[in-house]
Amino acid sequence: MTAGAIRAVILDLDGTLVESAGEIATALARTFDSFGLAPLPESTVAQMIGRGVRVLLERALAQAGATGIDVDDAVARFETRYAETVGTRASLFPGVSAGLGLLEAHGLPLAVVTNKPRYFTLQLLERLGVARYFACVVAGDDGYEKKPAPDMLLAAARSLGAAARDALMIGDSDNDTVAARAAGCAVWCVRHGYTEGRPAESLDCDRLVDTVEEAARILVSRDFRAAARS
Repeated sequence: MTAGAIRAVILDLDGTLVESAGEIATALARTFDSFGLAPLPESTVAQMIGRGVRVLLERALAQAGATGIDVDDAVARFETRYAETVGTRASLFPGVSAGLGLLEAHGLPLAVVTNKPRYFTLQLLERLGVARYFACVVAGDDGYEKKPAPDMLLAAARSLGAAARDALMIGDSDNDTVAARAAGCAVWCVRHGYTEGRPAESLDCDRLVDTVEEAARILVSRDFRAAARS
């Protein structure tokens, strides 16, 4: 049995499922140190997360006022440092494990769609003990145009056997809402996460929730399913 008209749930990773800003900031600080640059505050780095590694490095270097640094070199150095730290400081946001378990128990197939490279994505999911929940992972180096383009969400929905109109995207930023609107998915946002400096209330989403668990409880509730069938 599936929950109402929603037949699949697609979730963002950083800022939605995982609090990862600390270890990303650590890897970025080590990258900056290799260039003789001072580290950026973790709070600043958190607002740069969401559009993939290259954009993160471009934004960080611009924020630091660094010039003459090859971005490809910076990306390679960052990925080496992040490989050493991924999953070491990250944690699941409150309610994630309970929410995923509830969705699984009610027969909703789950996917992760993230602009993060696949290696780091799988490392995080495995080390945080939630990889088993996901029938599909679509990552930033899988060959699709990255969010906010709709391509990754459409690929995830297909993999889960659902039409995009029957899928729900749960994210935390404009990156997710724009992708969902373009794909034709419903989209809910958690209030926490990495919003690129925007208040959560300003996001173009169908519903704001405090946690993934809250989203799951709504999705499997009788009232929601009844309303979706009417």
